[in-house]
Amino acid sequence: MLNRPIMSIHILTTDKKMVDQLTQLFAGGQQPFKFYSDLEALISVLPKLKKVDMVFYDLQLEATLWAFDAIHYGSTKTNLIAFESIEAGGEEGEHRCPANAQHYLVLSSDMRRSKVRLQQVIHEVDQKNAKKKAKRKRAVVAKAKPVVLEQSNYRNDSISPVTIPRYLIARSSVMQDFVAKICEVANNASLVLIESEDGAEFELVARELNFRANGDETSLTVLDPMHVDADELEALIKQQDTTIYCYVGLSYELTRQSVEQFSHFLAQIHAVNEETPVRFILGHVIDSEEYVSESAIELVDYFRKSGTILELPGMNERKEDVHVIAQSIFTTLRVAHPFLCTRTLSSGAVQYLESIHEALDYSRLVRVIRNSMALTQRDTLTEEELKNFRDDSPTSQHLIESLADEKFFKEQSGVA
Repeated sequence: MLNRPIMSIHILTTDKKMVDQLTQLFAGGQQPFKFYSDLEALISVLPKLKKVDMVFYDLQLEATLWAFDAIHYGSTKTNLIAFESIEAGGEEGEHRCPANAQHYLVLSSDMRRSKVRLQQVIHEVDQKNAKKKAKRKRAVVAKAKPVVLEQSNYRNDSISPVTIPRYLIARSSVMQDFVAKICEVANNASLVLIESEDGAEFELVARELNFRANGDETSLTVLDPMHVDADELEALIKQQDTTIYCYVGLSYELTRQSVEQFSHFLAQIHAVNEETPVRFILGHVIDSEEYVSESAIELVDYFRKSGTILELPGMNERKEDVHVIAQSIFTTLRVAHPFLCTRTLSSGAVQYLESIHEALDYSRLVRVIRNSMALTQRDTLTEEELKNFRDDSPTSQHLIESLADEKFFKEQSGVA
């Protein structure tokens, strides 16, 4: 069992509707939470908080209290999250996120979407607390494989037209080795644990595994990690007569109830020694043990002992893949959104992305290109746009999502 400090959450708001919404969002979680309606009461608590604790500040109060800076400086030892609710039809100008906010949350009118966003913010804070340890490990990995990084023209002999990936980009030698490993295990692995950096393309690996197992005759099944149900898994098995893969999600996304349901299901299969056509895949972020729940870590350990481990290389080892990924993302977004102003990804932009590849992960690379394409007014996407609209701001993702999703989710108010 891991001996970790318990995180507590402290929320300042006077909005009853906001209290009800956040209560629903935090209910069932493992973190204790408390609401404050009085600023002084919260400020008196701040010096007592631990580094892992979180303070949520309702930006509706800023117009009258002007309290963000006071809370910001008073919570330097902990984590401050500014939040607000965007009503249906809200405009971009209604976002009031302070410039120095490190973490920012927009609560949608759709409860399910808000819960996902809240989980992302909590994970962002947890990841920041574990950042130094993760950097040290990445440095050790980089030193351990200097030859692989330098051999940019190397091509693995095990890669053939049969093993050319459908969902993954594998121009780099480390990814070619990885694809070869996928081809090796896809037909016989019942449990697969994918380990990599945060933001890696875990689900694309899961889709590649499913493709290798059945040629995509049956699609990959993707579970909701917050709502895994043992009865639904049993029904899924009964419906299948061919091998398919089921992606459970990332370990840090799993709730306690989901782990209990999934573990109960695996125990039933093990008890009867039953071989099923459904194979299960779990993603796990390297060095995330400090913020993943203990029950989820136990599930990860079970996958390690009983299944196959796939170590997906980080983007710091994959410079040769960057330009192909970038062009693929750009083209896909252009096809999906032909009304976008930009029509060309410049060679300078690609070279810039390659130059910062060690600071990127797959998800962030996607977001940097998406944000730049959505916000630029130029025909050609250049290095300048990538720098101006890169994913450094905590508001960028929420701004883009909110402008779109409120139009489609404005009629929804309950949990999906």
